[in-house]
Amino acid sequence: MDIFLDTSFIISLLLETEKTEGTRKFFNETSASFITSVSVYEETFFVGIKMIAEDRLNIVSSYSLRDYIKKSGYDFADIFFNYMHEVFKSVQIVHDTNDLKLIEDVAKTCRLMPNDAVIAATCKFYNINKLATFDDDFKRADYLEIVKV
Repeated sequence: MDIFLDTSFIISLLLETEKTEGTRKFFNETSASFITSVSVYEETFFVGIKMIAEDRLNIVSSYSLRDYIKKSGYDFADIFFNYMHEVFKSVQIVHDTNDLKLIEDVAKTCRLMPNDAVIAATCKFYNINKLATFDDDFKRADYLEIVKV
């Protein structure tokens, strides 16, 4: 059984949230094959550094974060990067579908925002019907079973 991991799930593995304990237990004790995509990697990277920058540096806007990174780099998130690399090494990373019609159809049919539509369409493209996420929007994709954590 393959389970696709969404950003919200992976963030809870990496950073302390109210869902972290259950997420880590599920991730460590489930015998399923975990799959994710390049767009989830990119989104996890961004969401994670944004959360850390807000918490540690009091940076709340994306523009301020970009300026900080241009001047000072990513040292503020080194531990996050180490954890992120460990998680992504243990899952299969697939390419997002490039079937643009499928993405558009999923976006319109399921009323999903673009990045979520890419993820849902990628699941459909690879015949993955289980998704680990805390994003309720995916419930509108009737072909996806949201894994309970």
